[in-house]
Amino acid sequence: MQRSGACPLGIGLTLAFCLAAAFGPLLYTVDPDAQNLLMSLKAPSQGHWLGTDQLGRDVLARVLHGARYSAGIAISVILFNLTMGCALAGIAMWFGGAISTGLMMFSDAVYALPGLLVTILLADVLGGGALVIVFLLWLVAWPEYFRLSYAIGAQLMRSDHVLASKLAGASGLTIFRLQVLPVMLPYLLSLGAISVGRIVLSIATLGFLGIGISPPQAEWGMMINDLRIYWQLAPVQLAAPVLAIIWIVLALLILSHSIPKAKVGLG
Repeated sequence: MQRSGACPLGIGLTLAFCLAAAFGPLLYTVDPDAQNLLMSLKAPSQGHWLGTDQLGRDVLARVLHGARYSAGIAISVILFNLTMGCALAGIAMWFGGAISTGLMMFSDAVYALPGLLVTILLADVLGGGALVIVFLLWLVAWPEYFRLSYAIGAQLMRSDHVLASKLAGASGLTIFRLQVLPVMLPYLLSLGAISVGRIVLSIATLGFLGIGISPPQAEWGMMINDLRIYWQLAPVQLAAPVLAIIWIVLALLILSHSIPKAKVGLG
């Protein structure tokens, strides 16, 4: 097994983000959508810990609610990708032949597309909204999970202990569930941890371009776009969503390298 000494740091940063997203809006009960133009671009104070934006909305409240939004979409996309990647890899390994070749060729074709560009173009055509963003991010990302699952699974299916299970009469589903999936899952979780950071960046990019979700939903990319022209008047307010994005991307990058994995020859 491979382990990394950075595991406590990755777990700590990720756990802090999860707690902030889950309980932050419950503890800091300021309405993120409440506008007060008389309080526009106010510096951090006791009433507004990170100040207010150009419409007088509380920045900390919007950052916390934006964390929920980004985390919810990212988790949904990862779950869809894990499920589809494992399922298609199992089908390809079980049936082989033309089905396996067809799935590999299709995944290669999708993987070759510029994912973020496709997402931006389709989001502009289909409109914003959480469901559209989840669908588009899943559409361009699932081949990674399928290719990794298939690469690991194909190696394991040729291993001695799997061949012994086949000779003993174990079904393909049993072998996949008990001998292949436990080895495959840590690699998929590591990929998922890295992918969450990319998904958060993609969500922020769509919000920054104004094709993600519609106001007044709090979203980090949209916050950055709204506040960037006021960076001299409100540097703290602009830095808050930027640092939130850096925080979660860095935390999950460290965490992904800390997940213990069994050694599998992928060459």
